[in-house]
Amino acid sequence: MLSQFTLQDLGNLGEFVGALGVVISLLYLTKQMQQNTTSVRAASFNSMVQNSMRILEHSYVDSEFADFLHRAETDPSTLSAAEAVRWHAYMTSVYRHFGNLVYQYRVGALDREMWESYERTLENHLRKPAWSEWFEQHKTLFSTSLAEQVERSRAAGRA
Repeated sequence: MLSQFTLQDLGNLGEFVGALGVVISLLYLTKQMQQNTTSVRAASFNSMVQNSMRILEHSYVDSEFADFLHRAETDPSTLSAAEAVRWHAYMTSVYRHFGNLVYQYRVGALDREMWESYERTLENHLRKPAWSEWFEQHKTLFSTSLAEQVERSRAAGRA
């Protein structure tokens, strides 16, 4: 039976097997890329959660900081010069964190459900006049995407 195949038939068979190999390789690579994307998203989300926890940690570990934060959020005008610097640094880091979250959501690294939970957190913070006023005074330090999100969150918090 092998003798019935011509050289052209064997060539065609070789091309078919080669094309089949390419298709199988492409399917394998697609699967690997999907798994890699999932891993990258999970690592990225874990990093965002760790950043959130680091920001919050001072509030529940350090009672002096918790007292300072309460005073700053209630009436920042009562802060000493050193405390005002501390408040500015804290707010800068918090808003940088939210800016990162806005970016991560925009590029698809943060899914909608998690973004909405962070969005509600921002809305809750912005109900405190000190948070809203601080951002208004310093919004040029941040991306326009964050400034737009803050405005949307303010509006949602008033609704």
